[in-house]
Amino acid sequence: MRRLADEMGIQAPSLYKHFADKGAIQRAVYVDYLTAMRDALVAARESADDPDHPLARVARAYRAHGLGNRELYAYVHVLPYPRAEGADVLKDIRMQWFLAAGQSDLALAAYAFMRGMVELEIHSLTPRGAEANGAYEHGLAAFVARAELLAAAPSGPCGSRH
Repeated sequence: MRRLADEMGIQAPSLYKHFADKGAIQRAVYVDYLTAMRDALVAARESADDPDHPLARVARAYRAHGLGNRELYAYVHVLPYPRAEGADVLKDIRMQWFLAAGQSDLALAAYAFMRGMVELEIHSLTPRGAEANGAYEHGLAAFVARAELLAAAPSGPCGSRH
């Protein structure tokens, strides 16, 4: 809380003039971070200026946002999720992955890949000799190829786009 107060230019006890307790502060940080993440993903997915596949745009925006906010990303991902306060924003974030991927299983797989890669990079856990940019691009190429294959397949029980 002291670091947060320092960033705001106030004394740590002054935080409690605006929030009931530490949990309320954590929930506000969590929701604000997720809202900014959602906004970045929406902008990337809807970008008409970028010729890349929407899934690649969303994934790159996720990485850029996570790496651009390393401390917040790491902090938010260790907090217990405040389901009530963050429910709508989490739903919006999941929707961006789905709209970009076109299929829920692929959206989940792409999100899991990106989250894992960002966490490896933030915590400096990439294997020695591995280059993060190359790993991202290999993974994204596979997910984009799968998204394009699914988009071209006829709908039905096997090609369901749920």
